[in-house]
Amino acid sequence: MVFGGRPALSGVVSPGKALRTGQASRGFTLIEVMVVIVVIGIMVSLVQFSVSGSRPEEKLKQASARFAGVFEIAAEYSMLNNVELGLLVDENTYQFVGYDGVRWSPLADADLFTAYSISEDLKMELQLDDLPIEEPALYDRSVFEVEEEDSFSEQEEEKVIPQVYILSGGDITPFSLTFSFIEDLVLDEEYAYRVTGLFTTPLTSEFLIDGKVVTGAEDDE
Repeated sequence: MVFGGRPALSGVVSPGKALRTGQASRGFTLIEVMVVIVVIGIMVSLVQFSVSGSRPEEKLKQASARFAGVFEIAAEYSMLNNVELGLLVDENTYQFVGYDGVRWSPLADADLFTAYSISEDLKMELQLDDLPIEEPALYDRSVFEVEEEDSFSEQEEEKVIPQVYILSGGDITPFSLTFSFIEDLVLDEEYAYRVTGLFTTPLTSEFLIDGKVVTGAEDDE
């Protein structure tokens, strides 16, 4: 189109169109930003592990760092979405589940929280007792227990009861999760990484040799 004998500039966008384009775009949510951060952290730890060689403690550090990062994202997810979450742990797998007011079930819209298996030569040990806790319980555990139903279906679903609760108010069940090598792996020293959460995030991580905490281990590369 020509105005006053001069062609219109093709690169000029009308203010109305620019406004509509700005309204259509949206920024990243906090949970999306945190997911990117933890993924970058995991990738960095993978690079560090490959560069540092075959030091066994690096493999434990990588596994514990991945768990701590995902747990803290789950805590943020719980608060932002006002939903109660739970942590399920067995010897080599952990998973986050959500509570819908009736039962615990996997979170369909969050792949990061699905069941994750650690390396076959590692194991995890969850501890809920003997922690330095002086405060009373933050919640009534019976609130989340699944009630018995009078009638049973032909294929009854297995009940899911988390060991650790992540509440939407920011509170968590006090716990520690220790990553170590399976007993079949013979080493000169017994290495482990222990991740601990006391009532709220962030979690803390400790490096242990023969059951004793080693200070300054995070700085030794």
